[in-house]
Amino acid sequence: MDFSSCLESDKLFGPAVDGCRGDFDFTIKFEKVFFDIIPASIFTAVSLTRVLYLGTRRPAIIAGSWFNFLKLAIISVYAALQVSLLALCVEKLQNFETFFIASAALTLVSSLCMIPLSYLEHTRSPRPSILFNACLFLTLLLDIAQARTLWLASDNREELSFARLFTSGIAIKVVILVLESVQKTRWIISYDIKDHSPEETAGLFGLAAYAWLNRLFLQGYNKILKMDDLFPLDYDMASERLYARSAPYLAPSKLRGRKLGLALEMTKSLAVPLMLPIPPRIALMGFKFCQPFLIETLLDYLQAPDEKNPGYGLIGATILVYTGIAVTTAFYWYFQTRAMYMLRGVLASSVYKKTTEAKIAVTDDSAALTLMSVDVERIIRGWLYAHEFWANMIEASIACWLLSRHIGPASVAPMVVVFLCAVYTTYSIKWIGPRQKAWMDTIQKRVGLTSNVIGQMKQLKISGLATPVERSIQGLRMEELEAGNKFRVLLAASAVCAFIPTTISPVVIFAIATTTRLLDIVTMFTSLAYIVLLCAPLSILFQIAPSFFASFTCFSRIQALIESEPRIDFRDSDRQGSASNSEKGGDGDGGMPVGIKISGGNFGWEQDKPTTLKNIELQIPPSRLTIVVGPIASGKSTLCKALLGESPVFNGSVVLGDGASRKIGFCDQTPYLSNDTIRNNIIGFSHFDSKRYNEVLEATMLLPDLSLLPQGDQTRVGSNGITLSGGQKQRVSMARALYLDASLLVFDDILSGLDADTEEQVFRRVFSADGILRQRSSTVVLCTHSVRHLPSAEHIIALGLDGSMVEQGTFSQLLANKQYVHGLGIKESDSSSSDDEFDSAESGTSSDPSLKRIPTAKVEDDGTSDPERMVGEWKVYKYYFQRIDWYFVAAFLGCGLAWGFFENWVTVWLKFWSQDVTSDDPQRTNAFYVGMYAFFQLMALLSLAVVCFVCFTSMITASGSRLHNEALRTVIGAPLRFFTKTDTGVVTNLFSQDMTLIDGELPNALLNTIALTCSCLGMAAVIATASPFLCITYPFLFFVMYVIQKFYLRTSRQMRLLDLEAKSPLYSHFIDTIKGIATFRAFGWIPHSIELNNRLVDTSQRPMYLLAMIQRWLGFVLQMVIAFLALTVVTLATQTKSNTAFTGVSLVTLMNFGDVLTHIVLSYTQLETSIGAIARLSRFSEKVLPEDLDGEDARPPREWPLRGEIRIENVSASYDEPDEGRSGNGVDGDDANAVAEKGTNNFAIKNLTLDIKPGEKVALCGRSGSGKSSVVLLLLKLLDPVDSSAHGITIDEIPLHKIDRSILRQRIIAVPQDAVFLPDGTSFHTNLDPLAVSTEPECRDVLETVGLWAFVAERGGLEAGMTADSLSQGQKQLLSLARAVLRRRVRAREREADLGKVVEDRGILLLDEVSSSVDQDTERAMQAVIADEFRGYTIVMVSHRLDAVMDFDKVVVLDKGVMVESGRPRDLVELEGSRFRKLWLVGNAAQAKSA
Repeated sequence: MDFSSCLESDKLFGPAVDGCRGDFDFTIKFEKVFFDIIPASIFTAVSLTRVLYLGTRRPAIIAGSWFNFLKLAIISVYAALQVSLLALCVEKLQNFETFFIASAALTLVSSLCMIPLSYLEHTRSPRPSILFNACLFLTLLLDIAQARTLWLASDNREELSFARLFTSGIAIKVVILVLESVQKTRWIISYDIKDHSPEETAGLFGLAAYAWLNRLFLQGYNKILKMDDLFPLDYDMASERLYARSAPYLAPSKLRGRKLGLALEMTKSLAVPLMLPIPPRIALMGFKFCQPFLIETLLDYLQAPDEKNPGYGLIGATILVYTGIAVTTAFYWYFQTRAMYMLRGVLASSVYKKTTEAKIAVTDDSAALTLMSVDVERIIRGWLYAHEFWANMIEASIACWLLSRHIGPASVAPMVVVFLCAVYTTYSIKWIGPRQKAWMDTIQKRVGLTSNVIGQMKQLKISGLATPVERSIQGLRMEELEAGNKFRVLLAASAVCAFIPTTISPVVIFAIATTTRLLDIVTMFTSLAYIVLLCAPLSILFQIAPSFFASFTCFSRIQALIESEPRIDFRDSDRQGSASNSEKGGDGDGGMPVGIKISGGNFGWEQDKPTTLKNIELQIPPSRLTIVVGPIASGKSTLCKALLGESPVFNGSVVLGDGASRKIGFCDQTPYLSNDTIRNNIIGFSHFDSKRYNEVLEATMLLPDLSLLPQGDQTRVGSNGITLSGGQKQRVSMARALYLDASLLVFDDILSGLDADTEEQVFRRVFSADGILRQRSSTVVLCTHSVRHLPSAEHIIALGLDGSMVEQGTFSQLLANKQYVHGLGIKESDSSSSDDEFDSAESGTSSDPSLKRIPTAKVEDDGTSDPERMVGEWKVYKYYFQRIDWYFVAAFLGCGLAWGFFENWVTVWLKFWSQDVTSDDPQRTNAFYVGMYAFFQLMALLSLAVVCFVCFTSMITASGSRLHNEALRTVIGAPLRFFTKTDTGVVTNLFSQDMTLIDGELPNALLNTIALTCSCLGMAAVIATASPFLCITYPFLFFVMYVIQKFYLRTSRQMRLLDLEAKSPLYSHFIDTIKGIATFRAFGWIPHSIELNNRLVDTSQRPMYLLAMIQRWLGFVLQMVIAFLALTVVTLATQTKSNTAFTGVSLVTLMNFGDVLTHIVLSYTQLETSIGAIARLSRFSEKVLPEDLDGEDARPPREWPLRGEIRIENVSASYDEPDEGRSGNGVDGDDANAVAEKGTNNFAIKNLTLDIKPGEKVALCGRSGSGKSSVVLLLLKLLDPVDSSAHGITIDEIPLHKIDRSILRQRIIAVPQDAVFLPDGTSFHTNLDPLAVSTEPECRDVLETVGLWAFVAERGGLEAGMTADSLSQGQKQLLSLARAVLRRRVRAREREADLGKVVEDRGILLLDEVSSSVDQDTERAMQAVIADEFRGYTIVMVSHRLDAVMDFDKVVVLDKGVMVESGRPRDLVELEGSRFRKLWLVGNAAQAKSA
């Protein structure tokens, strides 16, 4: 046995044999070294390391011992076979003894290492061993090559026996590979498939082919997917785990002062995931460079005499190269995509975590939302191609070297072209960052404003500000598009620049080469292959560079947030001191125990400005009620925030005693409520305790309200609690604080929205000596303007207008001081009436369990049953293109076709050129061919430039502005019912995520789809020229492509929709956290909130990650289709001896055809999925019906209403959605009570009849939730009457149901309970006069009238930017009143101008609790302003402060939507048994006692 048939050649190192085996084989010596000895040595070393790791660090988690035994038995057989081969080598071999014996021995050792490796991998790893399978597969390929050599080199029986044994070993190795690839899911101990992704148990081949996604594809094809159908993220991608691992790298100290600090630290944190794509990328590089060698060899073979053996070898090489490209590409993108979504999880968690630590003053909805939604997405998109930088540079360098070897000095030409393009790209990159930042800032501003507007839509419509706000938001959108265009112009230029090397370099190379040498077919097409390998990676570089470098701008924005100064909790705990004080019975000054002590306190909101509170020295006793009083803007809210440690500017000390924990029950002046059920808002993150829950419901008087709601405490409160009245919101917020297990509670003016009766009941049950807080021995701080409760306080703190503390002490002490408290006129008597005298018949605190029964809530249809989610609709494209001017569409499509033609025609032109110049009688000169070649390339480049610039500028601007405007009008025009049922995050997502898709991903996908489709058609025609037989496969290929696309698209489209929908809860939680950050921190909710955010991030990751992975699955499948196509071309070429030139054309085209085909399907599917944004907007506009009804087209003259007469006749109204038809509530008949008797008790207003004469002043009174504000909404058509009473309201004899709603709200002056303003930064002037119809003197005059001019002047005057948070609640209400006064004055001026004479100033003024948050003196001043400015107006005012309505002409008392009493206030207050008298007595108990 000497294998001597080709001894002379086989003894050489080779690698190729010469003169035997068809000159198409490796030498035996080369094979033994590189195919046996080296692989076996590497496997042995690696396997021992893996065995050591598994044996010492991993527990056993897999059963299935019989299967494990089977694998070990077969491996043992394989090892025994290797013993036989070793024995044969030792005994029989005469040549190559050293190499054969060494390889056999090492192979035997490696086979023995397989036994412990297989055992441990089976029992301790959930997935089939990737290491083992990879080694088996690679050595199997090498063994097949060796087996071919052994069979060809065997000449005798012994050699054939050795070859047979070796081949048997290959067969056994195949069996081992198959067994080792079997998934072990069924044998995993304690494994629930629902809790794990099949990705966790997928083996080497399952990952390479993305086979673990097959089950998801089948589900997506057969049914409508929901979130529960999606695979969970695997453990290594969980946001909590990723953030915990990355937290040390995100410390502000590590980032501060480093320009790219965050990007670098993220690279360190995710070093391993980011490095995993490198090996497959290197392998992919190698396979790519095999292509030109394959082409050159094939073309040489086609010109050589007939030889079959090399032809078969070329077919095998084609399979290996193109399959290798598909597999390495699959692994590369798998690891890279996985790393990117790990990065997203870390960044999203970091942004949220930092937001929970930020100061209140710097926490901004728009910044957080934009960083979370836009910046993180752009980082992922930019970094997705990070490895392409180094890989493409290496590829370009190797290609340049190979080209220089092949074509000589002419190879310098493309480097010159590339250098010029690189210079331009480098120059443009410095503009990319600033332009992207400017663009992101405009997006941030618009999204933030939109989010705030959605939450305040009710107040905006009441104030008549909806139209100005709509114009403001649309103006910001146009600014955003303009800023985005400046950035996108750079992207378009970069895209064109990326194709300059591909189009110009061949022209220059061939022009130079024709002067120095003859270009034959082989030289021309091999050179073109090298040019493709040189220019394609550089083209990719130039395209990805803008996005990659722009991502660093997004990193910088996130880094700026992380580096920002966190909120500092300046409070100290002094348990020891507090205890010693308690033991002594006091503090040494007044004998009072200390719960909270502030010394030298100065607290404010902005640096470099005077603090709001100055030199505060106060002590709050433990387990007592402390009431804080003072005029508006005296700093009461700031004191509350100081007690929470929330004041951004602070000095002095705040010491919490032993009775005060860091968990504080806090009620803000503006209640924070999430869009959830009432129960969940109250419970928060606490565990449900039914006894405690019912206790706080009774204490806060919520049981009567819940009994009236159709779904009880399962009623969703809507965005910002829009479904609840102001008093109900405050009481839900109070119930939440009471439900919390806290010893310290801080309430900031939470009684302002309550009627006198409810306020009295709530105060008695919560704050009085018998109240729930006294029973719990809680320390309570109550800031309020309801000074009648002062006698109930054990401690009182009075603040002055200058922010100083005027006095503190007990009520009797402060009365004796004769300062601020004495001046309030409150007598030292029990502030609460006895239960017998003033018990409210409306309290409804029944012990009947039916009041506490929670009805089952209806499940809303979320749209996930819509079949269009699976198949899509072509009308969506029509909807999109209708928003773009036709000439832009024509130019886009026409130039796209031109690009596709010229790009491919140049390759065919080379075929004619090469054949002509190499013929015996050339018809044209080289100069002619070069000139025409240059012309075609320039036309291709020009067509591409037009396509890019039209798409990225004109089309985006046209579609973006119109689609946004339509969506905005839909939101502004939506009824209030929409905002009660739709979460803010859902609508915000439309204006954030969907608009981002419309401006970015959608046009990019459209551009790629059109351009690549045109290019692909040309490529298919060029490839078909290689052989007419190839055309036969095209119908089959098109069918396969159609099936793949159809199968894939059903799932991918649904995944995109789920992706968009899964982000809405994440954004909603983000918005909720920002708005209620003080509440979250006070309640100690931050850890729970972070945990919830991590879950929401993971949930949003699932559809995003799976969508990215199924796109990679598509890429792999298409690469395999290309491998089949390449195999077909090479097989037909070698077996039929096709035209050499056409074969060269086809193979060169095929080098790009695979990528183009992949990208065209990916682009189309990306288009189909991103068009989901258009579908969502279209569906949004269709489903959200406007509040305007048919027939509402009456537009009264500008001076209307001249008289102000209001007539309401038997009107009922409900907030429930109509059951039938577009309007109404499905109520038939004239009497709503008839319906109520049948079980429908959801009327906000029931059978209301009310006549209001011109100039009459009418007050609406009643307990909280009785329907007072509903009457105001009814008059403004924000609440529609039921069908039966739709015609029952007239104003100045014009039926209200016929008047245009926007006109109505402009003509009626209304002031809402919650003041609302234009975006922060808008001037005082614009906030006062959004319609810009007044002069500066007029604005100043009204500010002086309400007493705010000094405040405005101090902040820079009328044109200075205004921030709503810089105003106290009382100042906000004064500014709202000033706006109303200005509207009245402007209207009077315009009316005189229209009529040409002075007329009596009349109209209608609606006031909804405009003085609820001001002190008594300010309230009197406001009432004086209203009486003076609107003396001729008809006034309808909702008020809980009944002293303010005693001079009105009429008071209407409502209860559960029914008018129970009306008359003159002074008459009713004297009438025994009247409802109004009872309400008045409750609010004026002291006067009642003295009377």
